[in-house]
Amino acid sequence: MPAVVSHESALELYDLSDVIPNAVHVTLPRDKRGQRPRSGVRFHTLQHPPRATEIRRVAGVLATSPERTIVDSLEAGTQPEQIELAVQQALERGLTTPRRLRTAAAGRPERVRTFID
Repeated sequence: MPAVVSHESALELYDLSDVIPNAVHVTLPRDKRGQRPRSGVRFHTLQHPPRATEIRRVAGVLATSPERTIVDSLEAGTQPEQIELAVQQALERGLTTPRRLRTAAAGRPERVRTFID
């Protein structure tokens, strides 16, 4: 898996919600954990990294898919009202479907699954 823009930074790339990330969020393969911290960059090494089907090219940059982005952001603590807005905008713009969102939330904490349902 390559490094990909994720979480709130991917929300911004997709123009979903009004969130303004305080750093560039990048998800790396687990074998890359322990990277030296860099100013303005937040590294994520997730237990379940994005699969190839969960990665898209947005504005020339690799990013997590809209549904993966929403679910990762919710799990990481992005404000619920921002997630609600992101879901609404993604559905209205045809970037995802309720079914794909529920599939992305499967296997996540109950709080995330309940919010998405």
